[in-house]
Amino acid sequence: MKNLKVLISVAVIAAILGSLLCCFAASEEKYAYVNISDGKSVVAAMEKVPYADKDNDGKWTVNDVLIAVHESKCKDGYATVTSDYGPMITKLWGVENGGSYGYYLNNAMAMSLTDEIKSGDVLYAYVYADAAGYSDAYSFFDKASFENEGGNKVTLKLSYVSGFDESYAPVISALEGATVIVDGKKAEVKTAADGSAEITLPKKTAVITAEKEGLTLVPPVCVSFVASSGSSLLWLWIILAVVIVALVCFCVIKAAGRKKAE
Repeated sequence: MKNLKVLISVAVIAAILGSLLCCFAASEEKYAYVNISDGKSVVAAMEKVPYADKDNDGKWTVNDVLIAVHESKCKDGYATVTSDYGPMITKLWGVENGGSYGYYLNNAMAMSLTDEIKSGDVLYAYVYADAAGYSDAYSFFDKASFENEGGNKVTLKLSYVSGFDESYAPVISALEGATVIVDGKKAEVKTAADGSAEITLPKKTAVITAEKEGLTLVPPVCVSFVASSGSSLLWLWIILAVVIVALVCFCVIKAAGRKKAE
């Protein structure tokens, strides 16, 4: 009977720990990433935005993600108006320039603010630096992020929208001769003919972008995420808690077994 009580206690503790771990996992289930350029620099890089139907249209859309990231990082910096073609941006990151904005979803041109978002999608919204001639060329790396690769050498490939074909579809080309910028500092490397460049990642979280002389780029964004000591300590405490509970339960069962034998 005592062993049964111990087993029930162990099961309850395990269920509690399991539910806590499930809560951590559940919080990661549905989210998007957002990059934003204000026409001068990257002001939001791979910002994680959880699911929320902000405009109450029953869908998770580009508009919802932009509303959410502005509420979090740039309050009152986003506005839209309704047009014959649906909602249109009139203010992005606090910049009002008469409607010269663009946005890409997973490095493909989005059709409208009502395009639906899937978990893990990457949205890039930007203010045109050339608000009159629209000469800004969208650019992107072949990787959106690195996880805990700080201190390592990595290779990135840079591409850009070099024009549009007869059907107005974007033409994607490798970008040669661009300077890679790591955490605001120019790296001593330029992209090769195939757009590739080898760099060493900092040992801390950093934003990687690029620029090209004579070309107005929508700056590419790649973020090298390095786990903070705080998050590492959190998981260490969880692991230690599980180990301690297991040891306590083992000792209790052993003690109960000795008493029974006596």
